[in-house]
Amino acid sequence: MGGYGSSSDKPKGNYYLDSKGYKVKDQNAITVGKYYIDRGMRTVFLHENPPRHRADLSVNGRHVEVKGLTTLSSGNIAEKIKHANLQVHGDEYKYPRETWREGKIVLLSRHDSKCSRAEIVSAMRQGYEEARRKGKVDVKVELWI
Repeated sequence: MGGYGSSSDKPKGNYYLDSKGYKVKDQNAITVGKYYIDRGMRTVFLHENPPRHRADLSVNGRHVEVKGLTTLSSGNIAEKIKHANLQVHGDEYKYPRETWREGKIVLLSRHDSKCSRAEIVSAMRQGYEEARRKGKVDVKVELWI
């Protein structure tokens, strides 16, 4: 079962497989996926399903979309949150609303060392507030620095 991770399921060689058996290339998803796997959570790297987009991971049955950020622009961050929110809900078109599960967005800092932690947190929070104010996010958002 490609892409599943837990204490008993190790990556295939030096890489992980997605839910259709393809090698996972998204380093942001791998970073977050490893975190959950190391904590014993059932983690699936989800295969992209064009033209509909979907989250990067399923962690204990909940969708998780990971966005690596290098910008301090709150507008750009709000836009990424908007798209991530759509991806968290990406599979819902084929299931009844009452079966939908919670999901979340992980904003993963990939800023260079010139940015201070305070600047990064401030930009991420402003971007989140902008997306929330515009009604573009309805899932939990976590900031990982």
